[in-house]
Amino acid sequence: MRITRATVAAVCTAAAVAGCGSDTTSDQHTHEGSDDHQVLEPLSPQQIDADQTAITALQMILSWQPAIDESKADALLRATAYLGGDLLAVAESGTRAEVRPDADWQQWAAAKDALSATCVRADSTPAAPEGMRTVVLDLTCTQTVLHAGGRSTRLSPQLWRTTVTRTDDGWRLTDYRYQQ
Repeated sequence: MRITRATVAAVCTAAAVAGCGSDTTSDQHTHEGSDDHQVLEPLSPQQIDADQTAITALQMILSWQPAIDESKADALLRATAYLGGDLLAVAESGTRAEVRPDADWQQWAAAKDALSATCVRADSTPAAPEGMRTVVLDLTCTQTVLHAGGRSTRLSPQLWRTTVTRTDDGWRLTDYRYQQ
């Protein structure tokens, strides 16, 4: 059987026209769904494991609002519930942590852009023996610039090495370092 371009075009046109018809009137349409916007809160640190604690905390730390935040340190403060050790001490100290400014920070602030981070466990994560109270996890994190005009720009993925420690009150992120 030989299919010509004309045959393909005719089939596509017929399918498109068939999809346009409707046997309902506009009076019969019902509104389903909602325009309500809800903020999805992350699970509390007491409810999640080491991996999810590292992922949640680092996503918060790498998500910025340059038009509102004074610096990237504000993101660290938003992650306080997931922090432990020296990171928690810095966040609770009330002093602004010295954080290397991003080269594009001022541009993002002027444009009222925001950055959202998504992290996943990297294949390079070292194996941890069962029952460890301190675990090292490598995370691949990708930041996306959310432009005020509605577009978005995905930045290059980055590898971060995190350390989480089990406390009596759940896992806490105690260290993170940029790897590449």
